[in-house]
Amino acid sequence: MYVIYMLTYYIFGIKSSGFHIVNLLFHAGNSVLVFLVVSEIFRKFYNSNLAPYFSPPFIAAILFATNPIHTEPVVWVAGILDLSFTFFYFLSFYLYIRSEDDGVLSKGIYLLSVLSFLFSLFCKEPSITLIVILICYDFILRNQKVYSLQYLKKYVPYFIVFGVYLIARFYALKGFVPVRDDVTLTTYECFINPFFLFLKYLAKLLLPVNLNIWHVFHPMKSLLSLDGIASLIISIVFLWFVYISARKNKVVFLSLIFIVVPLLPTFYIPALTQGIENAFSERYLYLPSFGFALLFALVPRWININKQKWTTIVIVIIMVIIGLYSLATVSRNAVWKNSYTLWSDAVKKSPESSVAHKSLGYALFYAGRAKEGKEQFQIALKLNPDLVNDVINRGIIYSRSGLINKAILEFNTALIFKPESAITHYNLGLAYDSKGWLDAAIEQYQITLMLKPDYADAHNNLGIAYGEKGLIDKAIKHFQEAIRLNPTDTYAYNNLARAYEMKGLGEKAKEQ
Repeated sequence: MYVIYMLTYYIFGIKSSGFHIVNLLFHAGNSVLVFLVVSEIFRKFYNSNLAPYFSPPFIAAILFATNPIHTEPVVWVAGILDLSFTFFYFLSFYLYIRSEDDGVLSKGIYLLSVLSFLFSLFCKEPSITLIVILICYDFILRNQKVYSLQYLKKYVPYFIVFGVYLIARFYALKGFVPVRDDVTLTTYECFINPFFLFLKYLAKLLLPVNLNIWHVFHPMKSLLSLDGIASLIISIVFLWFVYISARKNKVVFLSLIFIVVPLLPTFYIPALTQGIENAFSERYLYLPSFGFALLFALVPRWININKQKWTTIVIVIIMVIIGLYSLATVSRNAVWKNSYTLWSDAVKKSPESSVAHKSLGYALFYAGRAKEGKEQFQIALKLNPDLVNDVINRGIIYSRSGLINKAILEFNTALIFKPESAITHYNLGLAYDSKGWLDAAIEQYQITLMLKPDYADAHNNLGIAYGEKGLIDKAIKHFQEAIRLNPTDTYAYNNLARAYEMKGLGEKAKEQ
């Protein structure tokens, strides 16, 4: 992923249009790969080479290209994660299919498939599900032969690559799966809510309307609730179709597997980076939508074989669906015009989300509408009283990472939430200090001490700021107060000694 970002920056610089172009190129590449993969699937299972126009591969590719559910990963610059991992995922699968014809294995193409799998893994973790897809593909293509040593050996390089990835991930992140501390679901709730998530994903895949960047997920508490019963029934019916199609129609089986298997990592809610509130996210449907496109593309073939007189009607219906998809995608793109339009839409659709209100507040501040922005921040704080601590902590992280401008924005935002926070004023003073804005830093330290007079670190840093401005007497006063409040603070002693030296009081300096 970072290599892709670096190459994009090298070619386009910091222009956002360059990053959007790269996203579009990846999406176009994925659409082409959908055409190629479906063509190979039909060649393998139906022994047919189809004309490109209104053939199943063409229909699948167009449905994938125009699906409005893809707006988030394609338009959002950070969506490159889903776009890139899907590209290498498709490429690896396509090369795997092409690597063997009539029992003859092309080692070169096969190794390229393994290499593409490695690239996909380094783009995003859900790529591991490709191994399951490969096994399912071989199972339906060769039935029980997949269990033979000959075919089991074909998967070994993929598992080795996965092992290499896990080792690299472990050393880079000091662990395998990061788990959020703020996910409060019980073990039972973690078990039942994937059924509910699957129901929501399936519904959004079938009817991609009311799209939203920030869906609020309300976890189920029991399978005996209405949502729980519906989720369980739909999941059982889906699995029953998977079982039946494995015996009756292999391509239908493969399409259903492609819908559910790539979604499996998203069902582990504690590992989702955005937390439980946004456990349901549209971008996770980017790859699974291929299964839906493949399934839908089978309809005209079935009609052509069984109900030829309906062929024209079906083609017209497909064209209408593609047209509706395209219109919905264009309409959704307009929502992503800027931060204000995006988060205004999110607030309308998710009014109970503190994140949506906070983000809209940021957008309003950037637009110079401070009063309206403050109102959104206050709404966000009412919805989530812990939000101010999250903002402060994010500001501290930005400061430690050298991202001072972002830190200043976060601290100022926190002060809108809670203007009497001494720790926030203090951290804002540190941020101003690191920018060399001494007067602004001194003001924040002074406010800090008004709110918390016994804040030793604030006295020490205020003394340093006064010293840098040449106000030595004031500096000495605050260093002395810092020492009184914290007699073990060696930094305050050293600073006081330097202040005495600057005053020409060498003997007093030595005493420190």
